[in-house]
Amino acid sequence: MIFLVSPVIAEGEWRVFTSELGQQLEAKVVKVDGDLVTLQRRSDGRKFVLEVDELSDEDQEWLDAWEEGSPPPTPAKEAEPAEGELKKSLYPRSKKEITAGLKEILGRKIPDGIDKTAGKAVNQLNAYRFLCGVPSVVEADATMNEQATEAAKACDKHGSLSHDLGHFTNICNLSGGPDVVGSVRSYIDDGGANNREVRGHRRWCLNPPMGKTGFGGADRFAAMVAMDSSGDGKGRDSWAYPGKGLFPLEYLHGDGWSLYLRESAPKKDDVTVEVFKLSDRPLKPLTWADKTPGKELEVVWVSTAYNAINFEPKEANKKGIYWVRVRGGGVREQYLVELY
Repeated sequence: MIFLVSPVIAEGEWRVFTSELGQQLEAKVVKVDGDLVTLQRRSDGRKFVLEVDELSDEDQEWLDAWEEGSPPPTPAKEAEPAEGELKKSLYPRSKKEITAGLKEILGRKIPDGIDKTAGKAVNQLNAYRFLCGVPSVVEADATMNEQATEAAKACDKHGSLSHDLGHFTNICNLSGGPDVVGSVRSYIDDGGANNREVRGHRRWCLNPPMGKTGFGGADRFAAMVAMDSSGDGKGRDSWAYPGKGLFPLEYLHGDGWSLYLRESAPKKDDVTVEVFKLSDRPLKPLTWADKTPGKELEVVWVSTAYNAINFEPKEANKKGIYWVRVRGGGVREQYLVELY
């Protein structure tokens, strides 16, 4: 981005700036010179010179508008969602809680008798489940690991993916490529024309009652035993991918979002899905009567299958605050996703 030299901003124009790494600084602009911006920190008056492209996309857009002489109003924002109603209703977890939760899950010890690769894949699966609001205590099962390995070998012998080969292929998620741990990402992404309508691999990965699973691989394929309901199934009345509230951008894959219901989803023609990109965090949950503040994004695809409503909002794969509204066919859901 190219910036011109700007005059000193009026006293009192404070803003919380966010870096690409999520670090936040409450400051005001002193000047913008080329690709550099000088900020004065509010807490101690200290000045910092940063490269503009080190800041979030939102801050860069704000600086563009500020240079043109008409910046949008930017009341100081909190570094984390406030406790109480805001956190409970819109932000189930803080960034600190998410970081701690992921560290614990990904660092879980692999049980004796469980293949190390399969154990790591289960930890990866639980990380996604944690972020999406369903129980993240799925355990690796040695017998299921053997079943998944047999399914992957059957695909390898056949030369392509198929759920009709016997050898437990009918109860497995299947993936091309031998990377067993990396296959979890492909199941969650669930991309491709054949998967777009149902996104069934993702649905099975995020199924609340799952209590145990198995992973295995062959030379060219990987598999995951997906059809298990031995867990307690506790979770929210609805859950989503990306998960409600704060969600790390590195865990968002592809352009497909999903909302899952406890009951069957209605027909897709009965459902309306709206996605808005907000300029700031709402101070309280929005009601259906509220006019949504922000830019409405085009939703280019909606499908329903089993208990899932799948949709693809354009330009919703970058950092930002998104408000989702889904209604029709007996469904009336709205929630916030903040990608960071």
